Amino acid sequence: MGLAAILAFATAASSVLWIGRQVGAWQCMTLSCLVACVGQVALYWMLGRKPRTLFVLPPRLWALAVLGFVFYQSFFIIGMLTARSDAQAVGVGLMNYLWPILTVAFSIFLVPGTRMSARLALALVLALIGLALANSHEIAQAGSGSAVLPILLGGMAGICWGLYSALVARWRGWGQRYATAPAGLLMASAVGAVGCLLTGEWHPIDTRTLLAILYVGLIPNAAGYMLWELALHRAPATTLGLMASATPVLSTLCLLGLFALTGKSPSMPAHWANLLVGAALVAGAVLLVSIKSAAGRPLGGSAGYKQQQRKKDTA
Repeated sequence: MGLAAILAFATAASSVLWIGRQVGAWQCMTLSCLVACVGQVALYWMLGRKPRTLFVLPPRLWALAVLGFVFYQSFFIIGMLTARSDAQAVGVGLMNYLWPILTVAFSIFLVPGTRMSARLALALVLALIGLALANSHEIAQAGSGSAVLPILLGGMAGICWGLYSALVARWRGWGQRYATAPAGLLMASAVGAVGCLLTGEWHPIDTRTLLAILYVGLIPNAAGYMLWELALHRAPATTLGLMASATPVLSTLCLLGLFALTGKSPSMPAHWANLLVGAALVAGAVLLVSIKSAAGRPLGGSAGYKQQQRKKDTA
């Protein structure tokens, strides 16, 4: 589930950038989040959850839904679409995709029983080096002589989703009763609609843009968010966070592909080798945290998670 969510997330930045350039940030947010909300309700209904129960949450989970969807979607979409160049858009995406590392860092402090180990620390270092190496060229271009606000918005998006993921893992005991994504996506769509009303921006939609909205709403947002939330209820956030460290590399490749297909980037990037080496380092970090010890326990996992699993097995 985590891997499927990560692959879906990797296409989100390029999809949002393309849609937003056709219809604007607020309309993109309104329609993509509305489609995602409807898709999530349908998916949970197929899993046996009644739609009305999806919008009944404890106060702290309402706050979590606002953090993970209203704030995250606003920061991410506006940051991507206020970028002054393609290079800066890549930089915004990279700042957003700091969330896998931030998920691990927040989990150490927020998830009971999660602790730092030597192998987890090494995996974190490998992942950070890999991400820095793979994306150093785009980050340097994004920061040269351009506005800082889009980059800051991308970083705020990364902080929001990393904190959201860690808190979902902390409160995984509520996972069988509640889901934050449907309510969060509905609120994000409402905020986007208010933005459209205040700015007076609402554009006609052609067939290609409509198909793109349906894709980003149903795949990265509906299916991706649901799979990620379900995965966080069932596996250590540290392991999932490091697995997701592959997302920045994959997302960058998707953005470069978008620029090439739309004529924005006529040639392959000169730092292609850096991307491959960075991807290999990230893959090494994922392997290091995913392999099992002689006792059959995931490395870098949380003690609390392991105790819960043993209780389930005993029951």
